[in-house]
This record gives sequence, C-alpha cells and structure tokens, in this order.
Amino acid sequence: MFKSQRRSKGITLIELVIILVLLAILSVTTMVKFVTFDNIKVAASASKMSADIAYAQQLAITTQVFHGVRFDTANNLYFLFRGTPATKIKDPNNRPNDYIVDYDTEPEISGVTINTVNINSTSGIVFDALGRPYDGNYNLLFSGGSINLVCGTNSKNVIISPETGNISW
Repeated sequence: MFKSQRRSKGITLIELVIILVLLAILSVTTMVKFVTFDNIKVAASASKMSADIAYAQQLAITTQVFHGVRFDTANNLYFLFRGTPATKIKDPNNRPNDYIVDYDTEPEISGVTINTVNINSTSGIVFDALGRPYDGNYNLLFSGGSINLVCGTNSKNVIISPETGNISW
C-alpha cells in the first residue's frame, strides 16, 4: 500500500541557503567587532592618559611642588614625575614601582602608539602649585598642547588647554 520514501543523503537547497545566511551573519558580526576594537582601545588609552595628566596636576596643587608627565615616543611610554623627570613618582596602585605607562607591555593598551607630542616642541607637560601648565622646559604654556594616539586606523588627540591646564580628548 504505502511505499516507503527513501531519504537522500544530501542536503536540500533550503538547508544550504540557511547555512549560507547564518555564515554571512556571523562574518559581519565578527568584522564589526574587529573594526571597532581598535577605536575602543585608542579611546580607553586617551581616557587613561587624560586621567594621568590630571593626576599630575592635582599632585602639583596638593603638594605645592612641580609635577609632570614626560612622553617617550621612541619607547612608546610615558611616566609621571615630581620636580624633575629624574624623580619618578610611585604608582599608587603598585607602590614599589614607578608610575610608568608602557604601551608595548600593558595588554589592555597594546597596539596603541604615542604618535606625536606637541607641547611647545617639548616632550612633556609640567604643572605648578596653582595647576598652571608648563612645557617640558618649564615655560608657561601659552598655546595648547596635544598628544596624538593611534591604534590601527583610529586616532585620538589628548588636548591640554593653556593657562588652565584643562584636559580633553
């Protein structure tokens, strides 16, 4: 009466289309994540750098001693100091160590590069007891300073305002 239907061992056209659609969705999702990850890294780096510069400014105000940040583009790092760059301050999160942010060794920010530093043609920013910004040669900053960070095709500028030392990015 009833003939048994044999099922073929292949896949149907509908199953093939569903698989292709799922692969396309996964590849687009993955592509979007990779594209925006560099942007997130450079934004996080700009935020951290801004906070560190503000920290140096606050230390200068509270201790009434010059504090600053020196940028080393050749080694892709920066450090915070008290008085002169020879006297690095200790990292408050890791007391025995100096406060050094190395973009080549810290996994959260690896891949980010300190591209350029433009603070009156010097490689540092220093704050006095009133929080006023100076360039790396201890000349009062009359024009804004900037540090350019790059990760992949994304970049952010950390801007230091003259006279007030306001930091933005």
